[in-house]
Amino acid sequence: MNFFKRLWLKRWFRSLAWTAVTLVTLYVLLCSWLNWNWGRQWTTTVAMLKAEGETLDFRAAMNDPVPETENFCAIPLLKDLALAVDNDVNKGEPAEKRNHLDALKLPDGKKGSVRPKLNNQGVGKAVDLKAWAEWLRNEGSPTTAADSANSAREVVAALSKHDAVVQELAAGLSRPKAQWIPEWKTRELPEMLFAIALPHYQSVRNLNQTLALRAIAAARAGDAAKAHESALIMARLTQADSNDPFLIALLVAASDAAVLCGSIWELCDVQAGTAEDFARLESALAALDFQRAALRACRSEMAAGVNTLQYIRRNPARGPGLMQTVDGSGQPVGGTLPSIAFRAIPPGYFDASASVISEAEFKYLIKPLRDYGWPEARQAAKDWDKELAEMRGKIWTNPTYIMVSLMAPAMTQVMSRIDYTEARVNQAIIACAVARHRIEKGSYPDSLASVKLASGQALPLDVMNNKPMGYRKTADGTYALWSVGPDGKDDGGKRVLDEKKPENTKFHDDKYLGDWVWDFPAN
Repeated sequence: MNFFKRLWLKRWFRSLAWTAVTLVTLYVLLCSWLNWNWGRQWTTTVAMLKAEGETLDFRAAMNDPVPETENFCAIPLLKDLALAVDNDVNKGEPAEKRNHLDALKLPDGKKGSVRPKLNNQGVGKAVDLKAWAEWLRNEGSPTTAADSANSAREVVAALSKHDAVVQELAAGLSRPKAQWIPEWKTRELPEMLFAIALPHYQSVRNLNQTLALRAIAAARAGDAAKAHESALIMARLTQADSNDPFLIALLVAASDAAVLCGSIWELCDVQAGTAEDFARLESALAALDFQRAALRACRSEMAAGVNTLQYIRRNPARGPGLMQTVDGSGQPVGGTLPSIAFRAIPPGYFDASASVISEAEFKYLIKPLRDYGWPEARQAAKDWDKELAEMRGKIWTNPTYIMVSLMAPAMTQVMSRIDYTEARVNQAIIACAVARHRIEKGSYPDSLASVKLASGQALPLDVMNNKPMGYRKTADGTYALWSVGPDGKDDGGKRVLDEKKPENTKFHDDKYLGDWVWDFPAN
């Protein structure tokens, strides 16, 4: 009699074996029931999205490709800038192009030094070019200005070493659209969408900073053509970033737009440019539709989240690594479940998690942006963050909350940042139209009623109440233009600034109680 036969004769072993078989059978039956139930839940969600005209196809939410003859990003310097060759951001011609653009970056500054601000438009204050001239001198950017007492000319001279690259960019300005190549409709995508590399954003942000300083200094040095050239390039780059289908791209585009609007404010302040110059800026700014960009980013976020859950469903062994992040020191955190634990999870669990995430992101993010406006989208984002916090607080009452808490993004700050950005862009468009009126009529308009865009279209509305922007001529001969801001209350163009540091006022924050103002009080 062998060992196992002897063991089977023991009563305790038979009991243990039958208990194990029973438990395994119950587990299989439970998994089958859960998979069936969760599968029905997912089928219902997919049907709901389809009925709403939404899709989980990542490519379907993307812009259609633009002919290269119309695409600013198809010029040799920018083509394929966004690619990572063989998933290596330091490899190939795209990396060389990014390095080429990185050479235009403004100096970081020596240890302990504080770089001057590049955008004070929110408080109606011009950029301190004297501080920038000193900064560039101290940071190793020698100037050859004929009149070093003129800070604007000194800054222009310091940046003139980049003129050849800027001219290469300017040569593409006849192309009215901007999408990074290869475009997302046709680009080869990885199996898991969250693995897409996005190596170009930092290079573009650095380039926009330099172009902004160049535009401001050129305007104040009397070179309107160079100032408008820089602003137009910035507008194209911002358009390209806003057309990328990611939340990070949306935030990068918002940062680009803030610097761009600050530069246009400076051009308007010193009245630099012709009516035709401002008409071109109007057209370039009108291509920036941040509500549409936010909607596209939310749709792709939903699609990418579902894609990730389906990927883990197919590859449970890779689950721990995907759930792992790094802390500030670069050490991995999270992902404490072993691979065997992911293998034991019923596949339907990932369907159920995808269902919860999709329904929530449709309800709180996509639908408000699609069917309503920014006030509703801002409030819905706050409601979503509140519900997300509640899910995290009762994570063990519903197993799908685990994945939701790990994957779903907090959106209040994103939405509030983007509606503020769109309001500023609209103000910049109106400011260009008002500048044209001054050039053509000899003075600023008494009201906006008679002002139209160069295209003949009506001026953009205030995104916070869908009414015309506030406007009045001021005693100093300029004007004030304002949006009602996050509280929806028209304060007559009044700012409510941070008492300690006015320039650090958080205008887009829900707690801000004043208007978003475009005026020239300090100049």
